[in-house]
Amino acid sequence: MSASKYGRVFDGSSFEEITHPIASNNNNEASGAYEPIPPTNNNNNHGFTNKFDSKTTPIFVSIPHFRDGKRCAQTVHRLFDTAAHPDRVVVGLIEQTDSSGSGSSSDSSSTDDDPTCLMEYCALMGHQMKQHEPGVSHMAERQADYDAVLEACPRATTQIRSVRFHHFGSKGPVYARSFTRKLLGNEEFCMEIDASMDFVKNWDNAAIEQWKLTNNEYSVLSNVPLSAKDKGVASPIAVEVPRQCEIKIGSEGVPLFETHADGKAIGITQPLLSRTYSPSFVFSKCHYQTNVPQDPFAVQLLNTEQFPHFARLWTRGYDVYTPAFNLVYKDNSDLHPLHHIAGHGEKGEKKWPRNDNERRDAHVRMKVMLNIHHGITNSEISSMTAGGSGGGGGRMITARANLGIYGLGRRRTLDQLLQFASIALPDSEFRGQYGNEGKGCANLNWVPYDKSISPRANLFDGTGKADDLDLEPEFPLLRTLPDIGDYLFSMGGDVTTWKDQAAVVNQGGIPQTETSVSSNVPYSFVFLLWVLGLYVWYASFVDTASNDDRGRSSRARRRVLSKKPVRKVTPLSERALKNV
Repeated sequence: MSASKYGRVFDGSSFEEITHPIASNNNNEASGAYEPIPPTNNNNNHGFTNKFDSKTTPIFVSIPHFRDGKRCAQTVHRLFDTAAHPDRVVVGLIEQTDSSGSGSSSDSSSTDDDPTCLMEYCALMGHQMKQHEPGVSHMAERQADYDAVLEACPRATTQIRSVRFHHFGSKGPVYARSFTRKLLGNEEFCMEIDASMDFVKNWDNAAIEQWKLTNNEYSVLSNVPLSAKDKGVASPIAVEVPRQCEIKIGSEGVPLFETHADGKAIGITQPLLSRTYSPSFVFSKCHYQTNVPQDPFAVQLLNTEQFPHFARLWTRGYDVYTPAFNLVYKDNSDLHPLHHIAGHGEKGEKKWPRNDNERRDAHVRMKVMLNIHHGITNSEISSMTAGGSGGGGGRMITARANLGIYGLGRRRTLDQLLQFASIALPDSEFRGQYGNEGKGCANLNWVPYDKSISPRANLFDGTGKADDLDLEPEFPLLRTLPDIGDYLFSMGGDVTTWKDQAAVVNQGGIPQTETSVSSNVPYSFVFLLWVLGLYVWYASFVDTASNDDRGRSSRARRRVLSKKPVRKVTPLSERALKNV
């Protein structure tokens, strides 16, 4: 059998032939312990099967966007339009827009230059809100118009869920993706994408078939999407799929993936095991979202969080694969003017409100997860524990244990990960670290694990090391999961606060935050509260001032009636006033 039968990989500098058909099944041991757990069908009594209903198996697609509603709407339209079975697709929108303009808090349309993805999608489908006068008196008609648009808009009330908050509360892409937990229901498969994407025809069938080819229940399809301008451009030799190969060591000691695809897989016949992942495209079973949830405390970060997230999924038994052909494409056309302005990086999508202190804390958090001691002070480590001041290895272990579900798992070790990725982390003196320069990117060996260990098992479970464990996220729509309890965290720093139970998931209704006016409150009651507030204001300030005036007049009359001489006060001169 020819070694080139399975394709080859370009690692950025040279080509390497693939020597086995699928990298997950290339161990020599015959025991089943050295094979991944085969796929299960959760919609078929949880039995072990590789068969899924090709028309009804539900797929949840999460799309966060930062002030990019117009391109996001085009993405949603393409998503449904190119699916083989669009009725099984459910979209979860995480919208970060400017809601302080002409749009009311209830119509969810924001300003004309910064529309929400949901309403812009409805406009693309021929259902657009009318122009309304601002003010409380017109709120009812705006609400009625909004409800009518959603009712008429295809799929808006049945297949689109959304949560929205003001862009001032944004803290970066990882923080935005963490809101996926609020929108995820009982869907079987989940896909994460960016706000500006295009898709291959029948992408839903193709993605499921590619996932099944891995023969791995814990497989994750992911790669840097090809540019949309190259969609339909066939290679004269074979299909080429972008693939990240090189892992560098950043200035802080945290490994970094290339932001672009430095390599490519050429002519591969099945998904190929990978040591990198891209948040721009992720397709997996939805238990990946619950077992490896996005970290809401990894705020203000871009590339720095990607390898730590890969470390979390890999140590919990998940494996990333490059698909055999391009399933999604990145569309960088029709940029909003906001996205031409330099932000935290070279693109405007990254221009959220910056907070350097939060960014530093998030960097420390990533280092603690990977057990990187370099560049972390004792006080920074202690801030992640309940023990107060202190330092040393014991305090680092406590801080790592406190990460809980946002830390490493127990199926595989950190040392195994470093060997798999062919990298080394720096010691306390920032020595000994190295990246892999992209080498060894073609033929990776699947690393077995103890299948009796749950993917939810945390590295330090049962050790008693944690003293301030991070609370686990809630999935309010995932009815089959047990309740975890209240989960509180800050949203937007000193701008606003978000309580998990207070944020309303929109399924065709109006996205709400704690700062929004609920559509369930009668307007007559709101008006009554306004009148009551006006009365309190009048009684507190206007009436008090009048009483003071009446009191002064009364005292003056008493002085006149008493016939007592009133002492004249000589006015201050202009010079004296200057010296006061």
